[in-house]
This record gives sequence, C-alpha cells and structure tokens, in this order.
Amino acid sequence: MKGLLYQLRLIPHRPIVSVIALCVCVFLIQDIFGMALAMRYGAVPLEFRNGLAAVSEDGVSLKQFSTLARLFTPIFLHGGPGHIAGNMVFLWAFGSLVSRHLGNWWALALCLVCGAVGNLTQIYMNPDSMIPIIGASGSVAGLEGVYFGLSLRWTLSWPDVFPLAHPIPPSQLVLYALIGIGFDIYSVATETSAGIAYGAHIGGFASGLLFALLLTSVYGSVESWNRKR
Repeated sequence: MKGLLYQLRLIPHRPIVSVIALCVCVFLIQDIFGMALAMRYGAVPLEFRNGLAAVSEDGVSLKQFSTLARLFTPIFLHGGPGHIAGNMVFLWAFGSLVSRHLGNWWALALCLVCGAVGNLTQIYMNPDSMIPIIGASGSVAGLEGVYFGLSLRWTLSWPDVFPLAHPIPPSQLVLYALIGIGFDIYSVATETSAGIAYGAHIGGFASGLLFALLLTSVYGSVESWNRKR
C-alpha cells in the first residue's frame, strides 16, 4: 500500500491527471446509461435558466444548488470516443503547461472555473435549447487562454510535453490556440455550429486569457509569481 502511494506521488501534475481519470471513468459509466446521464448532469440551457429564476425567487435550495452545479458536471461528460480522446490530449498538454508555470492547484481551479464560464456562455448564447452541453472543451480552451495570456507577458520555457515529440517555441502552441479560437468565433458568426458548443470554447478561452492578464499585471514576472507562491 505504501509503495502504491509512493508511486502515485510520483505522477506529475496530479490534479490535472485526476480530472482526466475522472472523465475517463465517467465516460465508461456513460456507456451503460447513455444519454440519460447527459440529460441528468449536462447543462441544459432552458432548464438552467428556469433553475436560475427559481433561485432568484426562492433562494438556494438543494434542487437549485444541483442546477447551479450543472455548470461544472458537464466538464466530465463526453459524447463519444473521439470527443473524449481529443479533449483529454489537449487538457493534458495545456493543463500540464499551466501547472508548470502557476502550480498544480491553480491549474485545477482554472480548469474548473473556465469550464463553468464556458458552459454559462453557451447557455446564454442558446438560452432556449434543450440540448445538454457536455464536454471539457471549455476547460481546454480556458487553459489555452491562460497559456496565451502568460506568453504575452512572461518569457516561457519551450514546451516539452506529450503529445509533442520535442520542445517547441511557445509561439507555436499560441498560434494553435489562436487558430482554434478564431475558427470558433467564425463558426458562431456564420451560424455553422453543427451541434458543437462553440460558445463554451469562446467563453472558456476569454476567461482564461482575462485571468492570465490580471495575474501577470499584478505579479509582473514569472520570477515574482514564484516568490509569492
């Protein structure tokens, strides 16, 4: 048992790895329950709006709290093998990089908060939809936004992380993130969403970028941030 605990402590960026492991476990459970799980724990925009209205009128009850919690639960739900595989690869890539620069627990907090903001953005872009929002795309986009914001203000080391075969300039990852968010904005503007929650991507990226710009404005440099940690 002690040996197992020691091995677990050797895992890098454990909070991000824990999110990935939980997503995989939930996906396996989804294989049993199917869309019933997505409808129960995904963020259904119309149901969320109704729940928010109930909170404003009656205060927070257990039922309304569960409605608000559905800003976070969709992060761990996915629609298919390709959906979860793509999200988990980039969640690891950008999550581990943000962990490396800001610390494990900051990366976890940003992953969850940006995912929730992304889901909220998607809800307000499609307020009458009954299609549940699922997936960690908002969290992934949020971590991309954080990394982009950090790269604007701080001198970052060359990323060397799976699935990259070798270290590359940070600007190459930043370019990837910008192309991705540019495509999301284009898809929303031209109404070619095809069932993809592009609003969650945009909201997640914007919130991650905003946090990174605020943080780098306060601390000035990565060395100053590390001294405060």
